[in-house]
Amino acid sequence: MYPSGYRTLVTPTSFIAALALLLTLFHGSVNASESVLLEPFQSEYAVDYSGFRAARTISLEKDGEEYILRSTTRLKGAARLTGYGPIYEVSRFTLQDSVIRPSLYSIGEDKPNPKRDIRIEFDWDSGTSSGYAKGEERSFALEPNIQDPLSFDLMARLLLSEGKRDFVLKVHEGHRVRSYHFIEQEEEAIKVASRKIPATRYFIDRNSSRELYYWFSNNPKQVPLQIRQRHEQKTKGTVTLTKSTLLD
Repeated sequence: MYPSGYRTLVTPTSFIAALALLLTLFHGSVNASESVLLEPFQSEYAVDYSGFRAARTISLEKDGEEYILRSTTRLKGAARLTGYGPIYEVSRFTLQDSVIRPSLYSIGEDKPNPKRDIRIEFDWDSGTSSGYAKGEERSFALEPNIQDPLSFDLMARLLLSEGKRDFVLKVHEGHRVRSYHFIEQEEEAIKVASRKIPATRYFIDRNSSRELYYWFSNNPKQVPLQIRQRHEQKTKGTVTLTKSTLLD
């Protein structure tokens, strides 16, 4: 299986970022902040989790009426000898009334692995989800603003761009649905390449012993610059932006 807690950093608890388009969608128009945040992009991150190093690429594109958010994580150095990866994560969604509505989420490697792979189908007409996680078929009732493990930080960015600084998102993690409470903390500068970028740190309270922190840039695009996971007062993993078209 993935190293303990690793998936939290490279996916749902993961993070990381996203966006694509400024045109009219099937169910309504896109406002100014959504136009900025839903533009196509590609971002690259360096991942360090308990000695495991990896490179993560995230991109957003448009396919008909849907957006496609993709993440690919490749282990580096000695970590490649574990035989894991690349790890592919995909979220397909639409935007309705300024809310991201996932339709399909999946995470897995080149070869199917029932113990690790996750797939979630969101059926909004019936109000239920169906999928596969931890080797079992799963089904949950859908709540209006529920997100998947990849789309949640993009939805958070939309809310931040609207001026919200304390809010809760429900995230469907495959085997459970959890509340992610975003709590604003303090401003800090995060170094990306040779630049220092003003950012605000948020604590994401998931009712977990593994504390999750996000640093979002203070510009209108609210770019996720860094993600950090701590456990028992020690940093277990860090994901740091190294390059992004959102900063061009």
